[in-house]
Amino acid sequence: MLSSRNHAALYLILLVGAILFVCGCVNEESATLSMSELSFYTEQLPPYNYEESGLLKGISIDLLDEITARMGEPVSHDRIQLVYWTEGYEAALTGEKTVVFTTARLPEREQSFKWAGPIYPFTTALFARPDHSATIEFPDDLEGVRIGVIKDDVAMLQLLDAGVEPDQLVQETEATVLVQKLLDGEIDFWAYPEVAGKYFTYQVTGNPYALRVVSTLPELEGYYAFSKDVPDSLVQSFQQTLDAIKAEKDAEGISTYEKILGRQIPAVGLAQLTYLTEEWAPYNYEEDGEVTGISIDILNAVFGHMVANQPPEVSIVPLPEGFDAVQDGSTVLFPIVRTAEREPLYKWAGPFTKASFVIFAPIAKNIIISSPEDLNQYRIGVVEDSVENNMLISRGVDPSQIINRGTSEELVQMLEAGEIDLWAMGDLAGRHQILKTATDPNAYEAVYTLSEDDLYFIFSMDVPDLLVEAFQQGLNTVRDQRDATGVSEYEQILYHYLGVGCARQVISDAEVMALVNMTAADIAKDAEGTFQAINAQKAPYWDPENPALYVFVYDSNVTMVAHGDNIRMVGVNYRYKTDVAGKPFRFEILQGARENGTGWIDYVYANPVEQNLYYKTTYYRMVEGSDGNEYVVCSGNFKACGT
Repeated sequence: MLSSRNHAALYLILLVGAILFVCGCVNEESATLSMSELSFYTEQLPPYNYEESGLLKGISIDLLDEITARMGEPVSHDRIQLVYWTEGYEAALTGEKTVVFTTARLPEREQSFKWAGPIYPFTTALFARPDHSATIEFPDDLEGVRIGVIKDDVAMLQLLDAGVEPDQLVQETEATVLVQKLLDGEIDFWAYPEVAGKYFTYQVTGNPYALRVVSTLPELEGYYAFSKDVPDSLVQSFQQTLDAIKAEKDAEGISTYEKILGRQIPAVGLAQLTYLTEEWAPYNYEEDGEVTGISIDILNAVFGHMVANQPPEVSIVPLPEGFDAVQDGSTVLFPIVRTAEREPLYKWAGPFTKASFVIFAPIAKNIIISSPEDLNQYRIGVVEDSVENNMLISRGVDPSQIINRGTSEELVQMLEAGEIDLWAMGDLAGRHQILKTATDPNAYEAVYTLSEDDLYFIFSMDVPDLLVEAFQQGLNTVRDQRDATGVSEYEQILYHYLGVGCARQVISDAEVMALVNMTAADIAKDAEGTFQAINAQKAPYWDPENPALYVFVYDSNVTMVAHGDNIRMVGVNYRYKTDVAGKPFRFEILQGARENGTGWIDYVYANPVEQNLYYKTTYYRMVEGSDGNEYVVCSGNFKACGT
């Protein structure tokens, strides 16, 4: 018989053996379980994870690719299921060996998953219809309202924490359904991540800004959420690889993580690009050691709307050097004229202003150019690689008559020395260079106009479309969004540098009056339906063939209720707001309509077609709508020179 001591020793041996056996099994499972055995779920939530043209894209997708490739276990995209959020969330919550992303990490969820991240923060916005102008303070302003949310989405938890009652939440599985419900008045607000919300708004309306953001909820971080049964060692390995991707830097000090963000987040990606321009005043030039001008101010304004850090550093280089640099994958060059030859070589954003291209000549030579054929009698200087080269050749000028140099300064010096007879250049930029370089600036004149052309920003072909599109939206915001005085940044910039011009007459006053009278009659019959059609840019309230012809409507308090060209103006009160020259023309429209019923008024405004500031004349008419309210219906015509 074994002694009690021996019994104890045997028991201890068996216990240790059992523990080792169990530990061995766990370690073996940890060692053998691979990423390929996990099920991955995600949703349509740009820019984090989304499908486009049949391909999965986004920050979380790209990071997953990089992480798993470095772990030696790349996950193919056919193993990632794109589903409604509630389906993926429930699968990770209740299933085995499952990952769902991008998932907000909250105290309420902490013990339900194992976490790896963070991926990138996001902000939930409260969207409203465009006619809702007030901001929202939680929770007082939300009492009794209906708020659309995605089932099981973090916005539900955030709203409940903010004091919203559960019965106020209208749950759906698709974001586009909630956008439509908001537009139809079935809900009062829609809570959704702001960037993704604008994406789905664009899908439904064709305009990412068709809904108004009236409030935002606290920022949250997105994570990969692993089901509880996934071994800690695998989650830790995933996390360590992610940390390494964030920590390592290339020669330029940019991490792989930041590069991934840069492909999907405009605020990050645009800041990583190189920005180049040439000396071409007043659009871009150096003054007191600083790069300034119309193009620079507009670029800085775009960054002010989109990028939280400082405005981009812009370098002035000779134009040929700029075109060489933009051949790589991370450069923006501006301002550039868009031509058929250049079109396929770059990605384009704009236009943002217009320039006239002319031929300068010494006054003393009394040169008269009546037609392009006359140009072949003279030696014509142009900046190398500039659009003026193409303009001259396309007009039949013999290339042997064209003399290229690297800078406009050299060409003015050659003009003074008699080494060239004429100089082809942008009108304003040419005059600026003559003032800087010529011995007698008054000795030169513009003798012929080659062209008037819009100016653009061009991007290297490798810059992601997402960044270029975001830059274009930012440019549109600078142009269309007005401050408390009723003036846009775009108008302020152009007014500062160029003043006000006159436009080519492309529509008649009779067409303007006919549109106002027709719209007034429609409002008298169906006010609400007419306003909806105007805001949706439907013809005839907005002319797709001539976008300068559109209608806009104020109520009796000078609040914009409909606008055929810029829906962002809807819901804003303009009673005491002015044009860029300080004229309170909207209030004067209301006064004139009340006193006379109809009339005309002149003011300064940005032309959606001509890309600069012009004098505008607007016809208005007072009408009583079908709802019993008074409205002032307006449409305008940009004024031609001499009118």
